[in-house]
Amino acid sequence: MTRPPDARAENLEPILSVRRLTKHFDANRSVVSRMIHGKRLIMAVDGISFDLFRGETLALVGESGSGKTTTARLIARLVPADAGEVFFLGRDVLSVTFREMRQIRKDLQIIFQDPFSSLNPRMRVEENIGRALTLHFRLRGEARRIKVAQLLDQVGLSSEHLGRYPNELSGGQRQRVSIARALATEPSLVLADEPVSSLDVSVQAQVLRLLQDLKARLHLSMIFITHDLSVAEYVADHIAVLYGGKLMELGPTDEILARPLHPYTNALLAARPGFNRDGSRRPLEGEPAIPLNPPPGCRFAHRCPLRIAACTEGEIPMLKKGTSHYVACVRA
Repeated sequence: MTRPPDARAENLEPILSVRRLTKHFDANRSVVSRMIHGKRLIMAVDGISFDLFRGETLALVGESGSGKTTTARLIARLVPADAGEVFFLGRDVLSVTFREMRQIRKDLQIIFQDPFSSLNPRMRVEENIGRALTLHFRLRGEARRIKVAQLLDQVGLSSEHLGRYPNELSGGQRQRVSIARALATEPSLVLADEPVSSLDVSVQAQVLRLLQDLKARLHLSMIFITHDLSVAEYVADHIAVLYGGKLMELGPTDEILARPLHPYTNALLAARPGFNRDGSRRPLEGEPAIPLNPPPGCRFAHRCPLRIAACTEGEIPMLKKGTSHYVACVRA
């Protein structure tokens, strides 16, 4: 199960262990801005920790700006981390060489949110998918073409799409090509960064079913990024709720949805269409926090209806509330 470092399974090693992962961005774009405003840091990801075990899906959930995508990019080392550790298959991703990272990426692939921008528009489908096969498996020519056709078949496309360019495909077809490209290296872990948010609702359902089927057939582990708790409920075994770069709540999906402990999780549930008909949960008021030089205490305190003085007096630790349910809230 997914759990913080202090509750690791005794006889089971996680496929991914994230420890105190941190990334701050400098908000000053120039020396003049720094002179006028002083040092300003956007704390995009601020010391989050979690474990992911084989065959599981962890959903990273939160509003825009909560740090979900930055977390995935840090894990894949697409952006450099400021601090922390990311252990994948027993190796610290953040400390390996570039050559070693290339080998790690064979087992760790990412599906981006926008398939149109993530696929090379000047390459046909065969080349977009086949480059990974050439790089990692030395496949070329007819052997590569056969393998790409097999990958397309896995994601519900046919060999007739091999010669098409991305602009000749629908949004759903482009995302299926992106999924095929991620599967080309036979990864152990897939990072799915809101892979259905840019698709029509009917196509979203098809792609979600496809991902679930592939996960089961290929025994994949997955981190699934979404702002939609309904999607998280469908795909995830566990949910991690992020706000302002901080981890608010973590636990099994059914428990998080049935018994949310953090006011922010409650507010996200209240925003689900048709979920709050009796008005028992208060929807969120105000705008999401931009973690720019945030004050001490809970990042959610300025919007929280249950706020007390203790919420702004210091770091709020993650506390265990059940077998594998954790929350960072003084009122929980």
